[in-house]
Amino acid sequence: MKNNDNNPLGLENKLYTIEEFGSAIRNKFGGDNHISNIILGELFLAKYPSYSCRIKKPENHINQKSCGCC
Repeated sequence: MKNNDNNPLGLENKLYTIEEFGSAIRNKFGGDNHISNIILGELFLAKYPSYSCRIKKPENHINQKSCGCC
């Protein structure tokens, strides 16, 4: 699979729940099995906030300045 600049992780072009995102990260890179997919997804987003555009937002979501989608 070829990655491009807009999708370096090679994820499907869809919105993910935080648990689905964490699962996709675990499948792509691996991860400690003692950490839940939710925590893994949150840790990844804390390091790379630009990927928060891939996460489904709750109705009470507060926009962040660190990502380009909000």
